[in-house]
Amino acid sequence: MSFNHRHLTAFVHVATLHSLGRAAEQMHITQPALSRIIRNLEDTVGAPLFERHPTGMVLTVHGQAFLPRAELLLADWEAVMEEQRSLSTLTTGTLRIGCVAGAVNPYLKRAMAEMLERHPGLKITVLDAIEDRLIDGLIAGQIDLAIGSDIDGARRVNVRQQHFAYDAWHLFLRPGHPLLEHPAPVLEDLVAYRWVMVPDESIASAHLRMVFRKRGLPPPDYVVSTRSITVAVASVDMADYVTLMPESLLRSEVALGQLIRLPMPELEWTRELFLYRRDKGSLPPAAREFLSILEANIEGRR
Repeated sequence: MSFNHRHLTAFVHVATLHSLGRAAEQMHITQPALSRIIRNLEDTVGAPLFERHPTGMVLTVHGQAFLPRAELLLADWEAVMEEQRSLSTLTTGTLRIGCVAGAVNPYLKRAMAEMLERHPGLKITVLDAIEDRLIDGLIAGQIDLAIGSDIDGARRVNVRQQHFAYDAWHLFLRPGHPLLEHPAPVLEDLVAYRWVMVPDESIASAHLRMVFRKRGLPPPDYVVSTRSITVAVASVDMADYVTLMPESLLRSEVALGQLIRLPMPELEWTRELFLYRRDKGSLPPAAREFLSILEANIEGRR
């Protein structure tokens, strides 16, 4: 006996909800019917996938290993169905992109705008997360393309990597900040101020802490931790805070005088961004066309 879409759907529902009853309700079937589906799947796999406890259903070692594969198979199934629905005109469907904080640079924004202009009925969803979560999303089929920093061992998890762009990170302050009156501020002068930054687990935050540590200074004190550039800009404007952000994303705010760049070579750094996609399987039509637009935009501005 081989397993099918229904087997995989049942397995993922139970694994996610840890309950036969709740999973059966979501699938609109009876609990005994769901139990039979799970037993049939376990017979096909040749190993128990769940341990039945009074508190709920718990994945076995075999179930834990099977879950990411099942999620990917279901995602591929949905991608195939969506591809068939939109194959002729690409006027509907969803383009799923993932990116790290600050990676929605001008190249990406232009490509998104062009894609939506070509296909007004298309929807674009953007997952903002750290690199590890983006790779997990790619492998699970939750996103089609991801943009992030260099990830060691990406090829070992069947993910393809190619250079995308560089972005330069600089220090920014609000107008009237005391540091702007300093003739030549140095790193030690920043210890007295609190920071607005991307979350701790990001590469940018790790870079910032490393610079302070090498100078024997206490780590930066984050008053606001956010992935939203809008929130970051608004937060910096609240008080005498400082932030380290990609220059490409703050050009409008700098041009309007809402933020002022403070030159400080010790903190400035250039991050290389890469484009990631699954190494196996084909991209949905929307993702293929978007990738083509993105590459053309980058090539045309070199």
